[in-house]
Amino acid sequence: MIEVEQFRDDIVCVKTATESNGQPIMWVYSYLIGKVLFDAGCANAASEFASVVGKHPPEMLLVSHSHEDHVGACSQLEHNTPVYARPAVIPILRAPPVIGEFFSYVWGQPGPVEDVRVIPTSVESGDYYLELVELPGHGRDMVGFYEPRKRWLFSADAVPLPSKKQIAIDDENVPRMISTMEKIQQMDIAVLFDSHRGPIQSPREHIQKRIDYLKGIAERARVLHEEGVSIDDIVKALEFEAPWYMDLTGRRFGMDYLIRSLLFDKP
Repeated sequence: MIEVEQFRDDIVCVKTATESNGQPIMWVYSYLIGKVLFDAGCANAASEFASVVGKHPPEMLLVSHSHEDHVGACSQLEHNTPVYARPAVIPILRAPPVIGEFFSYVWGQPGPVEDVRVIPTSVESGDYYLELVELPGHGRDMVGFYEPRKRWLFSADAVPLPSKKQIAIDDENVPRMISTMEKIQQMDIAVLFDSHRGPIQSPREHIQKRIDYLKGIAERARVLHEEGVSIDDIVKALEFEAPWYMDLTGRRFGMDYLIRSLLFDKP
């Protein structure tokens, strides 16, 4: 399913999701900034996405990172719109990994993209000037774009969706995620264009809440670890609760991943 919303007079927000009983399982946002498209939604809505966006094909499609909810329509758009990504992301777009039954249901399996170009460090589109910003943590090679005159940051998944994150993907670096959020806090940002919450105006409090929570969890986990408590028992001591779908992810997500990353990964 797809919905299109206008943010002020500047940005077109394209929301895609898989429909379940008439409701979206989870929205993911792509953004049209002038003639530039930032991310391409989920594959289960790729035909709808291509139909909407293809009426006036963007001049560029900038991919933030390789996760399936951000690249789903790339293969349908590439014939009219050049696709750009970080060098490490390009082979993944050309030969997407099979994501499994659960994630195929939630987002859809992306198709291969034949022609992917290296993403530029800056982009001009009409009245807009976008500067690439590295945003590692959720993804090693994730990037966003900053519009300095408007004070906008298109942040992809740099800021966790829940205020109290209790699970992580197997390759997330949570200390680096915290460092990235602290970096964002040092920027002059009026609107954070988040990939799952949409535009967030005056986002400092929103971001700081997540930084403070994760730092608090990290400190509690460190103390328990130094006392000899196991990772699994730290999860229990912190009273984390697994979401209903945890077992369906095939160990791609885990509460232990969050604790292990906080204890052992470097920012």
